[in-house]
Amino acid sequence: MVKYKNVILTLAFLAALFASLSLTPWEQGGKEPYSYVPQEGLRVPESGIGNIGIDIFTTYVFSFEILALVLTAALVGAIYIARKEAA
Repeated sequence: MVKYKNVILTLAFLAALFASLSLTPWEQGGKEPYSYVPQEGLRVPESGIGNIGIDIFTTYVFSFEILALVLTAALVGAIYIARKEAA
């Protein structure tokens, strides 16, 4: 019975994920692209970390989410392998 609960929970999660991906407006719609403009009086960052953050959360957001799912699965797998067997 526990396996059926896991399957139902997984299917509900995947349905919510698919719904959120399909309902998200991915098109820019004539908007200007995001850019990092520092406020007056602040120095311009030399490392470009603002541009990296904007790229990760705009251009590469789908890849970022897939990576998060893979890392979560790896963490769950590592916990499953490392747990002690019931004696």
